[in-house]
Amino acid sequence: MEGKELMKRIIVINHYGVTPNMPGPSKNYEMAKFFAGKYNCNSEFWICGYSHYIGKMDKSIGKFNLQAREQIDDFSVIRIKSTPYKKNPFLRQLNITVFDLISSVKILFSKDIDYIVITIPPVTIFSVLAAKLRRIKLIADVEDLWLLFLEDMGMRNKLAIKYMNFSADYLYKSADGIAAVSKGMLNFVKQKVNKKPLWISPLGVNTKDYFNKTPDYSLIESKEWKDDFKIMYLGVHGKANDLYSVLNTISSFNKNFKNKLTKKVSFVFIGDGEEKANLINLAKQLDLGNVYFEDPVPGKLVPDFLIHADICLTNLMKIESFKLVRPNKLFQYMALGKPIISGIWGEFQEIIEEVGSGSYIDFTKYDEASHMIYELCSDAELLETMGTKGIEYIKHYGDREKIFSNFYNHLIEDVK
Repeated sequence: MEGKELMKRIIVINHYGVTPNMPGPSKNYEMAKFFAGKYNCNSEFWICGYSHYIGKMDKSIGKFNLQAREQIDDFSVIRIKSTPYKKNPFLRQLNITVFDLISSVKILFSKDIDYIVITIPPVTIFSVLAAKLRRIKLIADVEDLWLLFLEDMGMRNKLAIKYMNFSADYLYKSADGIAAVSKGMLNFVKQKVNKKPLWISPLGVNTKDYFNKTPDYSLIESKEWKDDFKIMYLGVHGKANDLYSVLNTISSFNKNFKNKLTKKVSFVFIGDGEEKANLINLAKQLDLGNVYFEDPVPGKLVPDFLIHADICLTNLMKIESFKLVRPNKLFQYMALGKPIISGIWGEFQEIIEEVGSGSYIDFTKYDEASHMIYELCSDAELLETMGTKGIEYIKHYGDREKIFSNFYNHLIEDVK
């Protein structure tokens, strides 16, 4: 076990973080677990006790408790109580603020913390201030430029924008080191800070869960689409994902190509989000009999469902700031050897085209996009090549053990 003598105490804070038995991204859970197992760190993972993804308070938090501790192997998950909210921006911000306040008090009165890793979004002020008062080394883990995205998507609340800009800049300037999940995001942050360690730390995947995956057909045995050629999307059904354009593309595909293939092509959407009900209604209006909406699945089951896909799909709105992103779907899809059709331009597009693991499709051009999908569905040899190239990319650049080791090395060697 490397670094056994170091015994660093590292706190990883992600307000939206989850454990693998829940829907949502579990990267930071795996990071804290890795630090404990590989480097013998005393690591903790702090998350909100009220789940953003399922809209419920965790059962482990009692009525009068502010937190609940769960010991998992050699590290701890701390669920911190906060206020509930549902589709209410004010209550959501209150939820974030209460979590941040309780976290800051914990930081102020905790002993011997060496490093705190704070994932953004959401924005945080009090925990940053507490870390600086305690002179604890602080790392900003930038997974989303949420404010830039919100502005590009039409947010016009000037007071909220001003507050979030101030909060984000305060975190960037206060941090002793900054990691970002993409090159584009890192370059954006570089414009705001200087003379401090900055590095790319991609989302990646736990390759042990993805490589050489054996399909479990019992998971889809009851599904109408089980024997079809499956094009699968797994993720959030939100405004930013613009799945409306995808459904309109499918409508064009059905009109022009549905009967030209030897096998039925079904489009399977797994997940949840504020637009899901509207998307279901649109699919009915367009009479898309080969479109299926499924419930979200826990993080640990993501590869078990994606393994059944023949092609994996992803999309985002056509706004300039989305050119900076490198979503986790890139790694999940590639790690399972799945060819990708993606409507995400910029950095995501560059990677899949350079690697040869997928094709960029502009879903806002319905007829052109549907033709490209037809061409891909017709070329089994190309699809197999794309899948193989994706796996090779993940071996070099998407293995979380390598990513977390690099992250830890930056903490120890660069963050002074």
